[in-house]
Amino acid sequence: MVEYVHQIKRFRREIRLFLVFNLFANIAIGVFALIYNLYLVSLSHREDFIGSYNAVYTLAMAGAALIMGPLIGRFGNWACLIYGTAVFLIASLVLALVHQSWVILATSVIAGGASAFVVVPVMPFLVEWARPETRSVAAAVTFSIQSLSATVGSLIGGWSPRLISTLLGVSPTGVTAYRLTLIAGVALGVLAIVPLWRMKHARGHRAGETGQALIVSEATPQRRTVRRHITMFVLAGLILSIGSGAVVPFYNVYLASIGAGPSQIGLIYALAGIVAAIVGLGAPAIGRRFGPLGAEALLRLLPVPFFLVLPLVPGLGLALIAHIVRMTAVSVAWPINSTFISELLPSRARANAFSLRSGVWNLGYAAASLLAGQLIVAAGYNAIFIIFALSQAGSTAVFTGYFSRVRQHAAAQATAQAEPATPAVP
Repeated sequence: MVEYVHQIKRFRREIRLFLVFNLFANIAIGVFALIYNLYLVSLSHREDFIGSYNAVYTLAMAGAALIMGPLIGRFGNWACLIYGTAVFLIASLVLALVHQSWVILATSVIAGGASAFVVVPVMPFLVEWARPETRSVAAAVTFSIQSLSATVGSLIGGWSPRLISTLLGVSPTGVTAYRLTLIAGVALGVLAIVPLWRMKHARGHRAGETGQALIVSEATPQRRTVRRHITMFVLAGLILSIGSGAVVPFYNVYLASIGAGPSQIGLIYALAGIVAAIVGLGAPAIGRRFGPLGAEALLRLLPVPFFLVLPLVPGLGLALIAHIVRMTAVSVAWPINSTFISELLPSRARANAFSLRSGVWNLGYAAASLLAGQLIVAAGYNAIFIIFALSQAGSTAVFTGYFSRVRQHAAAQATAQAEPATPAVP
């Protein structure tokens, strides 16, 4: 931890401000992630409408994410972040105030599209502004802060309804308590605008103008090879998104269905966020210990046994452990995965890679959440846990299988180039 503090002090000012931005932006996201589905239930909607809402929200996010690469290149990371965050917060406030189904779905299009401007530029911004020697640490700290702020959001979301109930004499699981909690989350999210506005240098530059992008090698990879790398990176994300889309939007509702109240759900999400934030700081060390591909395989497969056992032994204790393991694995895997692909690709291809990955991820997530909502209403939660396990295994096989061959091929080429030519025998 002392070393991390010293590393953070050595970060550029833009990176330190970016960490503060992530803290407050993800508080709002954390409150909505915990409460909004429960708010929809309090409005008498069921899992099928929740699935439709999440599908529409995520499809809009996917559409925006697919064009984020060109937008970042045209306007820069800072502009995309600040204007996208502002629109996201306004749309989130509207979502907290309306109750008509069609208005919720229409507003979710705006909120979902704007959320892409908050999420997609994260790694491109880090790659642009972090020094090469601190990039992996900056990524780990950023994603740990995201977990920590989501924890704060979960605590606010979980305990605010009880506080509001005591102060106003309303039901802690009613519309009023949930609505005021969502509004409080948006109010805290507004503070994320402040550190962005204080980025004087980033505000005056567009992506690619700072000259700080890492050039991994002097020989730029061939265009076809780069496209193939991006395709497999995106495909692995698509497979992973199916399991996430089937489970994540409904997990708080699942916890409620097995007896957890809002405050308990908030504590479960908060505990998972704290563990993920602490363990996530070890991402660079874990990446060095197992290698990026070994770490990817270990972390993606780690939650699988818990979600396979959950249908057989349902209970709040196991559900808590499964959630903590999943959140922690994501928090550690994402900076390792992102740093790996950032260093593999040439600088001009990185923004497009993350844009496509996010867009296709959200397409898969939206489709999975839409179908999963129908499946849960028809058959319960057990099937979606199995879908999650299969998607984790499939994504791991695609990513590690392909990039292991890439690294073996690169190592073979390096060895061949290093060997002295054998003189011809007369």
